[in-house]
Amino acid sequence: MAFITDLLNYEFLRDALIANVLIAFVTGMVSPVIVYKRLEFIGDGLAHAIFAGVAFAVIFNFNILLGSVLATLLFAYLVYVLSNDTQIAESTAIGMLLPVFMSLGVILFSKSERYTTDVTSYLFGNILLISKHDIYFIAAVLVFSILILLWKHYEISYWLADETMAKFYGIKTNIVRFIVLVLVSTVVVAALKLAGVIVMGAFLVLPGAFSKNYAKSLTSAILRSVVFNFMLSLLGFVTAYYFDLPPGPTIVLFLFTAFLISTLFVKSKNGQ
Repeated sequence: MAFITDLLNYEFLRDALIANVLIAFVTGMVSPVIVYKRLEFIGDGLAHAIFAGVAFAVIFNFNILLGSVLATLLFAYLVYVLSNDTQIAESTAIGMLLPVFMSLGVILFSKSERYTTDVTSYLFGNILLISKHDIYFIAAVLVFSILILLWKHYEISYWLADETMAKFYGIKTNIVRFIVLVLVSTVVVAALKLAGVIVMGAFLVLPGAFSKNYAKSLTSAILRSVVFNFMLSLLGFVTAYYFDLPPGPTIVLFLFTAFLISTLFVKSKNGQ
């Protein structure tokens, strides 16, 4: 009851809960695409790229959201360009760029008077940083994600199933890959203030890994992933409130525990 009472009395708590629900939806929608295409590493890379963008915005005193978007789009574009070269695998490109962006962020943040506060907030997430503008941005990212997944559903499904065959049948897989990278980039920016750089990967991977155990199509995987993410995020958020815990890491522990139980159940059912 205390949670409901505080929810009615405190606007920041309502904003945090709304943001939490919206983030559960957007990360749940892209997670199956990331897991099926084995792009887990790109989520971590983009999250670390944000760090440089945030640091740049703090030092040069402009909008942090804009800095985050520009940094992730630049990171995604560089990965796309480098991995188009057959000599450089996508994971290699990410592995090269990730420490570069992170190092740039640390160097820039070291010049900030709020070094410790800023670094901690963006590394581990801080729900108190969420504002009305952030909620509008997350809602816009949710609409953008829905439109992209509806518009490119066939191409993305084919690309996930067999990239070589998709290319053979005329699907421009390079464009599909670029669109997916842009989509994941915007989702990572949207989830930054809740998840933080360190645990962002869990938000992008665990819902998709769960749905992969049960789903037989991309649509089914997205629906299961969103429901799973929504329920566990809500449970984690309320638990964090009652025990005064950081919401992002708490939600991650709930997601992982549920995924583990689900996986053991599937293995037991299949007699493994």
